[in-house]
Amino acid sequence: MGFLGDIERALGVWYKDPDDSPDDTNPQVALAFRKYVIDRLGDSFSVTERDLTVGEPDLSVVRKSDGEIFYLITCYRSQMFVGEDTEAYLPWTSEETYLKYFDFVKDTTCFVIIGLHGYADVPKFVFAVPLGEASVDLKKSTLAEFEKGKKDRLI
Repeated sequence: MGFLGDIERALGVWYKDPDDSPDDTNPQVALAFRKYVIDRLGDSFSVTERDLTVGEPDLSVVRKSDGEIFYLITCYRSQMFVGEDTEAYLPWTSEETYLKYFDFVKDTTCFVIIGLHGYADVPKFVFAVPLGEASVDLKKSTLAEFEKGKKDRLI
């Protein structure tokens, strides 16, 4: 478990009990996952944090080796849901916000970085889904294509 998560859990900010599910809508959870993503990108990227504005990416990233610019939307979720088709899916945004992301990024490469299960500062699973391949309710089968192991580069 990460240091930040230990402190937050000790203070009861996210969880009253270690077995409780986190509140995915808590801004502190979003910020903890954003910090995880920044740390995971490492020194190969120059990262600019953006204001938490609905419909705009959280991070602007420049790859130092070639100057390529990316936008990253960070999203932590504690659980998936089962749809009527019995496949698990992950609702990560609303349709309205999803369309705003496309309007904002235009021709710039954008990834949705999703942390799933575990804690925001130490997610059990991490996915880097290109915005063009993401849907409002991401199916488990789609997520599996974009899973990033702990030693894999995010982007």
